[in-house]
Amino acid sequence: MNTPERQKRQPLFHLLNILIVLLIIGGLYLILYPYYVHWRQDSLTKDLQDAFNQGDGTILIDPDALAVAGEDVDYGDLSEGGETTGSTAAGSETSSETTVNSGTQASSEPTPTVTPKPLPAKIVVKAIGQIKIPVINLNMPIAEGATIYNLRVAISRYSNGAGIGQPGQCVLFGHRMYTYGRHFNRLDEVKAGDQIILEDKANRYTYEVDLIETILPEELISHLNDQFEESRILLVTCTPIRVASHRLLVKGKLVSTEPLG
Repeated sequence: MNTPERQKRQPLFHLLNILIVLLIIGGLYLILYPYYVHWRQDSLTKDLQDAFNQGDGTILIDPDALAVAGEDVDYGDLSEGGETTGSTAAGSETSSETTVNSGTQASSEPTPTVTPKPLPAKIVVKAIGQIKIPVINLNMPIAEGATIYNLRVAISRYSNGAGIGQPGQCVLFGHRMYTYGRHFNRLDEVKAGDQIILEDKANRYTYEVDLIETILPEELISHLNDQFEESRILLVTCTPIRVASHRLLVKGKLVSTEPLG
C-alpha cells in the first residue's frame, strides 16, 4: 500500500481503535459494577451492625446509590410511609393500608394527584436489633421500617407489626439476593424446628420455626394482618430466586428470652 493511501486510512484505524477500547471499558464496567455494588452494600451492612453494637445504630446512605434489582416491585403495593421514602418500598406499610381501604371507596371519586417529595441528600438508616439464623449462617442488622433504602443494607422490620420479642407478630422483610448467602438468599433452606435469634439492646429472643409457606403476592397482606396474643415471628422474601413470582414465608414462635450483658 502506498503512503498516501495509508495516510488516508489512518484516521479510520484510530477511530476503530478508540471504539474497541470503549467497548472493552464498557464490558468491564458491566461485569465489575455489580461486584462493586455488592461490596459497598456489604460494607454498609457491617457499618450499620457496628453502629448498633457500639453506638446509636444509625448510618447515612445515598438514596440514589446501591439500588437492588426489582426493589420497586418486590412486594407489590406495600410501601413504607415517612419522610425518607420517596418511592415504592419493598415490603413496607403505608400503601398496604391504602390498598385494603380503597376497595370500599366509591369508584366515582377522583384520584388525587400525588407529587413525590424530593429526596434528601442522605437517608438515615437506623438499626434496632440484629437477626441470626445459625442454620444458614446469617447474621445481619435489623433496620426500623421496611423501606427500599433500609432493605438495601439490612433486614427490615414492618412497622405495623409487633416489636422484637413483643406480643403479636414481628414481621421482617429481606431481599432474596442472587449471590449465595447474602441477606435472605438461603431462607428456603430453613426448616421447621430451626432457630431464629433476634437481639435488641437488652435481650436475646429465640424463636423456633413451626410453619413454612409459599404464597402469591396478593395473599401477603392477610398474613401481615394476622393477630396473635403470643410472641411470633414472620420472615418474608421473594421466591424463586430471579423469578419472584411468589412469597416465601417462614413463621415461628418465641421459645425463650435471655437478658444480655
